[in-house]
Amino acid sequence: MWGKPFHPEKSKRSPKIYVWQSLNTINEIYFLMASKKVVGYMRGLLQKGYDISAIKNTMLKYGYSSKDIDEAVSEIYNPTIRHEIHLGNTTIFAIMFIVISVAGISFFLYYNPPKGPAKLLDLNLEPVKTDIEAGQSISFVQELSNQGSSKRFDVSVMQEILDPKTFKVITHKSETRAIETFTSTPTSVLIPPETPTGDYILRVIVDYDNKKAVATLPIKVASAAKKETCSDKIQNQNEEGVDCGGSCVACKEENIDCNDDDSCTSDLMEDGKCINNPIVPCCGNQVCESQETPESCSSDCREIPQEVPTSTLDDIKQIAKANPEKALQECGKIEIPDIKDTCISNIGEAQQNKEYCTKIQNSRIKDLCYSNIAKIANDNSLCSEISSDPRRDSCYMTFMLDNDDYSVCDKITDKTFKYQCESLKQLHQISQQSS
Repeated sequence: MWGKPFHPEKSKRSPKIYVWQSLNTINEIYFLMASKKVVGYMRGLLQKGYDISAIKNTMLKYGYSSKDIDEAVSEIYNPTIRHEIHLGNTTIFAIMFIVISVAGISFFLYYNPPKGPAKLLDLNLEPVKTDIEAGQSISFVQELSNQGSSKRFDVSVMQEILDPKTFKVITHKSETRAIETFTSTPTSVLIPPETPTGDYILRVIVDYDNKKAVATLPIKVASAAKKETCSDKIQNQNEEGVDCGGSCVACKEENIDCNDDDSCTSDLMEDGKCINNPIVPCCGNQVCESQETPESCSSDCREIPQEVPTSTLDDIKQIAKANPEKALQECGKIEIPDIKDTCISNIGEAQQNKEYCTKIQNSRIKDLCYSNIAKIANDNSLCSEISSDPRRDSCYMTFMLDNDDYSVCDKITDKTFKYQCESLKQLHQISQQSS
């Protein structure tokens, strides 16, 4: 009569299921209470001498369903003998309170795990090619920045492709890396050929010293391209022209220009074919060749200054806490632009002052400056200063996940992240109402 008991501690389902099971249990209780009231109401009218047909017509007029009325009449004239547990209103509401409390606690523990210590490692993802077909590889730049005082970290990196609807891992890839101050690594992950079209999430998890750093990117898997043919009006396969040459019919002879617009090749034609021979050495190809020197070709053989030790950045960051102007002067002495920008970002974090971020030239480091100050100052309005949409969304998602701040949902531009934020917001509201 009461349905199967609900035991959250024995269930492996998510807290969403706990909430819905709790609501179903409450609905059963309300249904039983409502059915008894209908029977009691009709029995009282019959005892006062009213005709059963008049009672039914009146109740239909005021919105009662025919099914509820017929069941009540059957119960009055043909009562069913049941073995019931009669509970008072106080007991029923106590049961309802316990069920809702258990569901709320389970939901809270699932979405609010104990927070770890402050991060010493910053992880950032820059998309390169994230709209692909099944069977192709996505590509992105994985940036790891050492924010602590240790000179070296050995880290384990896990890259996962997730279905945002079920959070099922479609594929994954793991590797081990060592960083000192900063590393930027082009990375690719192969999408399985059988992957359905749709939106997915790239999640990268970095494990180091019993801590984790996590970053995400939205990706899209499109339907496979049409098969290449000799009549698709596109130059593809091994064709020499549009739908001709190679494995297709021969192309008609025409004047061929062998100039490849590359100053580092000599262009000529032999036997009807273009030949572009490389010129070695060639100043301007961004390669410092053995015959070139910084004097003969400064564009290809620029001298690379030595990297600033991590300890120097740490020392300047300590100075910034008490004397930001002196720290800014020390940052100005650094010759490497990206390291100088990182140094200025450290001052902004130490002072919790976004004005220092405006002095940074590198857009990625500037965005990280705003993001880190927003987290330290617990001010999500600073996320709006971030120029990159993915990094801005990541900043807002941090406030939603870490602080249960669902006011940022409307500010997120990525559809997948916005959907997740709104879904968690609704679950949080249900949990608050239940508790």
